[in-house]
Amino acid sequence: MIEKEINKQVIATMRAIAIDGINNAKGGHMGMAIGAAPISYSIVAKNLNFSSKNPKWINRDKFILSAGHGSMCYYSIMHLLGLLTIEDIKSHKKINSKTPSHSEIDKFKYVDASTGPLGQGIAMGVGMAISQKYLAKRYNKKDFNIIDHYVYVLHGDGCMQEGVALEAIALAGTMQLNKLILIHDFNETQIDSKSYEVNNVDFINYFKANHFSTFDVMSDSFEEINNAIQEAKKSNKPSYIRVHTTIAKNTPYENIPKGHNGYLNENETIEFKKKCDLNNLIPFNYENDVYDYCLQLMKEKNLNYDNWVNLFSEYKKLFPNEYNELKQLIDNDIHFEFSKEIIKKTNVATRDYCAEILSYLESSPYIIGGSADLKSSTKIGFNIDLKDGGKNIKYGIREFAMSAINNGIYLASNLRTIDSTFLAFSDYAKGALRLGAIMKIPSIHVYSHDSYQVGGDGPTHQPYDQLTMLRAIDNFRVIRPCDESEVLYAFNYALNQNDKQIAIITARQNLHSYNMCDNKAAYVIKKCNNFDISLLASGSEVSLAYQLANDLINKNIKAQVISVPILQDLVNDENLIKSLNLDKKPMFVIEAANDYMWYKLSKYNKIASHFASSFGESTSGEEIYKLKGFNTNYLLEKVISFLNDK
Repeated sequence: MIEKEINKQVIATMRAIAIDGINNAKGGHMGMAIGAAPISYSIVAKNLNFSSKNPKWINRDKFILSAGHGSMCYYSIMHLLGLLTIEDIKSHKKINSKTPSHSEIDKFKYVDASTGPLGQGIAMGVGMAISQKYLAKRYNKKDFNIIDHYVYVLHGDGCMQEGVALEAIALAGTMQLNKLILIHDFNETQIDSKSYEVNNVDFINYFKANHFSTFDVMSDSFEEINNAIQEAKKSNKPSYIRVHTTIAKNTPYENIPKGHNGYLNENETIEFKKKCDLNNLIPFNYENDVYDYCLQLMKEKNLNYDNWVNLFSEYKKLFPNEYNELKQLIDNDIHFEFSKEIIKKTNVATRDYCAEILSYLESSPYIIGGSADLKSSTKIGFNIDLKDGGKNIKYGIREFAMSAINNGIYLASNLRTIDSTFLAFSDYAKGALRLGAIMKIPSIHVYSHDSYQVGGDGPTHQPYDQLTMLRAIDNFRVIRPCDESEVLYAFNYALNQNDKQIAIITARQNLHSYNMCDNKAAYVIKKCNNFDISLLASGSEVSLAYQLANDLINKNIKAQVISVPILQDLVNDENLIKSLNLDKKPMFVIEAANDYMWYKLSKYNKIASHFASSFGESTSGEEIYKLKGFNTNYLLEKVISFLNDK
């Protein structure tokens, strides 16, 4: 069979596999699965350099289906390549299957990123291209292009309406990430409307303005798509390929919003397969010559991998230090050592200790990152920019993209990342934080300006509800340190674990140093024998709790003070709670946030609190603290009233 005919037959078979799987599940997103089949075939079968011998090979080409609802256009070709079984296709959308509705990295090892929330796949692709650029610059040698892979992102019209994608696209063009290829499934049809009714953008000129090479493929012809990809790979810029497709092609719902999701009945399915020029109309039954052709393509991919392994073996002989360093990264066998000597300052703002820790981490090849244009304020960043061979990433004022990009960096390379902005602006990043937590990515986010103490910048910059939001995310830890010993503990905790998103919350104002942290989620920072009450606080309010304990002595009330850098770990650790004797006497919590997670401790003893109550004011931090009751005079009366309340 001639090449053109077999390509046509493979694409038709992919469409049949997709509709059979969706029909069997009694629901799914058939529109893109059918319409984008030629794009998926061109990327995955014909261009994507990956191997069944090592699915997470570091130099594999990366593929992200940013429009994750079109997962069946990916599963169908992976079945033909021999990497998914018919039973896997029949299990589409079933619990614990390899083929969930939106592709997930922990369900199928050939998935490079979990997707579903539109736009984030584009940003993660940018992150993957950044990691490629960093690793290539660090490890490639003459005649040894150990890292030379491409990053392909297949996205839809909806992705181009999400701000996170637009943020990331602007950065990709600025950084000239020439290994990034975005391919747009341009069917102009979404759930409620035609896309031009809500997003009438000239995409070709838009991407040109963002310094991309652009290609406009006017049909869903495999040959034209493939030619565009070949040209894009030659570009010294990131590339954008727009492919004009038809949603739900050859179905009764072709080219209308109803074609986005749903499935076909038996008669509709038969007519659909006939329009695809398929002779075999039996569900889950496909032609052997299609399988034979695709399996041969997979063999060629594995040969490419074997060639790389041989090259890497030669690299080991000539560059043993670089080899060992890269091998540690590949194996994710990385440990960060910390000591108290790293930090020289004391009694200063906790953000200032971060600058010393980042200076220490400058020599590590395994962590990169920066801030959302706030290095001078949050103290997070490295000395040399990535484009100049260093580790610092200038994300620009793009909090959402910054966090999503860092998810992509880790997924592609195991490189650890750190990013930063003000705590009040962590709201912008929420979608990426949640997706990173789902994927068990150990990114570090340093959020400074932790409370009303931001002061004169006013209520827009003063956080009080963000700690609550962050702590509510599953598989996410919030660490709020009160001094340098807790900052050191925070970084040690964050960098020496491999499956949780971490937020480290720092203060702008100077804080008293106690240097008593014993590397636990909570510990006694002020001891007291035969105490009457435990005062618990985190971060900026620890010194206030300490001062309150001293004032309570004058009222014949003895208080122990507990610093709680990680509330989530404390409330779930009964042994720690009892070791702190929190079950013995009443508790009083002080925190300039509105997080009622503290009340999980109520099953151990009586508890009361003083939390932040509302947005702040434009005045000094100290004045706002007084206005909001964060002063010892007010708290003294509140504690006494609590203890007297029988």
